[in-house]
Amino acid sequence: MLARSFRAANLACKLRAGLSVQRMSYSSSSLSQEDAIGFIGLGQMGFHMAKHLCSKSQKPFVVYDMNQEAVSRFQSENSNVMSASSPADLASKTSVIVTALPESSHVKDVYLGKNGVIEGMRKNALCIDSSTIDNSVSINVSKRIISAGGRAVDAPISGGIMGAQAATLTFMVG
Repeated sequence: MLARSFRAANLACKLRAGLSVQRMSYSSSSLSQEDAIGFIGLGQMGFHMAKHLCSKSQKPFVVYDMNQEAVSRFQSENSNVMSASSPADLASKTSVIVTALPESSHVKDVYLGKNGVIEGMRKNALCIDSSTIDNSVSINVSKRIISAGGRAVDAPISGGIMGAQAATLTFMVG
């Protein structure tokens, strides 16, 4: 019941903000083999999330983090992983972009800042932000992604580091 109320409140916020809302479904089989998956944010949560996603996918995998040590560690622990020089570089190489960032200012910078995702984003790219951030920032970033020709999904996560390590996180998709 609480999850349904949360989704309804999130939907109402998006409608008030003028975002178009549609039900979307995606499966790994709907992406062509050439489509790469990008992951930005290899911190305590994102590292494990990306590791599980990379291990389950047969798609090319591209990562970016401002901490180059995290990128090097990720590449050493996972095969067939490319690194990007910036969020824009990652976006230019991928059709699906997942972000797991610690706070609102990081999400704004990664998507909207200099060399941000929007600068390199392919048309129709699917951007999934799993950061738990201010609703107003999520709405603003989503609007900008959509106006740049991409698709935006707000999907904050619950489950903590242990959930990320065990691949048992809950995504609240709105």
